[in-house]
Parts: sequence; structure tokens; C-alpha cells
Amino acid sequence: MPSPLTGKRVLVTRAEGQADEASALLRARGAEPVLVPAIAIGPPDDEAAAERAIASLAIYDWIAFTSANGVERTWELVVGSGGDAKSFGAAKLAAVGPATASALASHGLVAHITARETRGEGLAASMLEVMGKAGSVLLLRAQIARDALPDALRAAGHAVDIVAVYKTSAPPGLGERLTALFDASAIDAILFTSGSTVSHVKDALGPLAHELLARVRVASIGPVTTEAATQHGIRVDVEATPHSMAGLVEALEASFARPA
Repeated sequence: MPSPLTGKRVLVTRAEGQADEASALLRARGAEPVLVPAIAIGPPDDEAAAERAIASLAIYDWIAFTSANGVERTWELVVGSGGDAKSFGAAKLAAVGPATASALASHGLVAHITARETRGEGLAASMLEVMGKAGSVLLLRAQIARDALPDALRAAGHAVDIVAVYKTSAPPGLGERLTALFDASAIDAILFTSGSTVSHVKDALGPLAHELLARVRVASIGPVTTEAATQHGIRVDVEATPHSMAGLVEALEASFARPA
């Protein structure tokens, strides 16, 4: 029996080079992935601060990551400074979810904690269960991010340093590419995988964003992304559970299986 996604054209907004999993999952269900990166990953404004943090990794009790992009950018900086996995010393590593933990594992690093709930609040709760006495935490993240994690850790008496290791931006020409697809009615659904992808798509489409997005099935990878969409006035039709790429595609498939 064919999947309800068969023949559907699904817009994938992940960064360039990061859409392989989504594409494979969609193609396995007979869907056509339409790849339009809505996010570009680059260095933070204060690269010197990121480099200083990398040089001091081993002084912390914990190092926390809230995205796979944070892991990859940190690893680039570690290797660029002549370091390796030993640069983390005895620091314990915390990951916001399985994808982030997997990114650590790909570089020979073990996540001592992987949050059960894939958001800052969930990571804070998981860390606080085992941290015990006040400790030092280095949070390596995007330049613009939510403060739920550091706020919760500080409220519990832990010292938290926040350092941006990357910055997100909208790729050049995003508006033109998206407008052409919507004008041609060339997509049936869109996958949002972060608050940044939501805001960049909304800005790229301009005043017609709400009208255009209302024509397609909007799928969100999790509550943080859904909250970002809601704040922008964008209707979300389906949210992934679990909050992973596989969960997102499965949720989209189930939504097309239901009567309109």
C-alpha cells in the first residue's frame, strides 16, 4: 500500500549539506524532497571569545550542547587549534537530544547526559538530576538562542558561561527561490526544523508569508520550533513526536493519512 506521502512535494529547509536524512526518509515514502536551505551556519561575531573558550574546555565540570551544529562548530575550533577529544579533559558532556549526542559520538565524544525532552528545559532537568553540588558549566551554542537552560542551571546555584560558537543567517536568494516555488504551487508541505528556519522563511516571503504558508501542510520538529512559528503567526499543522527528523516525517505522513 503506498504511503500517503507518495507524490507529495515536501520543502526541506535544513542547512546546506544537512538534508540527507530528511531526503532519504521522504523518498522512502514516495515523496519528492525539495531542498531549499533556509539557514546558513557561520562564525559568531566574537570569534575570539569562541577561541578562548575552546582553549579552556578542560576547566569546566560540564560542557553543554543544544544542537548538532554547536557540536560540529566546536569540533572545528578544537581541531583548528591543534586539539582533539582530549581537549575536553574530565568535563562531562550534556546533549539536548539524540541528534546532538550522535554528533558528539561521531568525534569520539560521549554524552554523559542526553535530555529526555529535546529542549533547553529538558536538558536542564536532566542535568540537575545528576549534578549535585554547584559546578561550572560551559554552554556552547548559537549566537541567538533561548535562555531556558542557563537560567535553570543558575537558579540551582551553578555557574554558567555562555559562548556563541556559530551564528545563523538566511542564505542569499532565499526569497526568490521560495517565492518561485509558492507562485508555481510547487510544494505540498514544508518541514521546519528550528526557530531560525521559521523566521528566515517568514522574512523571505515578506507580507504574503502567512497567506502562502496557509496553502501547504506545515510540520514542526518540536515545541520550540512550534512556539517560534506561533509567535510569527504561522499555523502549524503537525508536530513531531519524538522530536527528531524521523519523527517529523512520520508525523507528516500520518497527517496526510487523515481525512482533510
